[in-house]
Amino acid sequence: MWKRILEPLRKKLKGENGVRLVMLLGIAGLALILLSGFLPDKAEKQTDAASVQSAETASQKQSEQYCRRMEQQLVDVLEQVEGVGSCRVMLTATGSPETIYAQDAEQEQGENRTRIQRKCVIVSDSGSQQPLVQQIAAPEISGVIVVCSGASSAVVQERVTKAVQAVLHLAAGRICVVPAA
Repeated sequence: MWKRILEPLRKKLKGENGVRLVMLLGIAGLALILLSGFLPDKAEKQTDAASVQSAETASQKQSEQYCRRMEQQLVDVLEQVEGVGSCRVMLTATGSPETIYAQDAEQEQGENRTRIQRKCVIVSDSGSQQPLVQQIAAPEISGVIVVCSGASSAVVQERVTKAVQAVLHLAAGRICVVPAA
């Protein structure tokens, strides 16, 4: 059975045209193999999208946690100020925590120019490699509202405003102090 199928194919492949056909098919196969390396995998796209989304969610959670910690610290301090009484604080922040990685700099000097090449410092930890974190910058606080029982007094409002300005480095226009109901 195979002889009947292969015999006509052998006759066609003999000669110069057969060699050209085999060479052409081989080159086409190699080209397809090479091109397949450039095509992104569907799994990679889904993984990249999921990692970006999880990074954004984690960043948002970190920002919220930072704001809640700062709010609690402000409440603890402000309730100690004379005349404030009980209070509640709400912060708003812009952006998210920013991670700054350590970098190595190599400098090359030529006749008329200086070239600086920066590389991220990589640390190996139990088989995995990660960039070395130099600093994590907190999100920027953009506004504060303080609700306290003693805020009906202008003196208390001024004390609270100055205390918040000192702690958060905010302009007075970004701080609102109101009396509690």
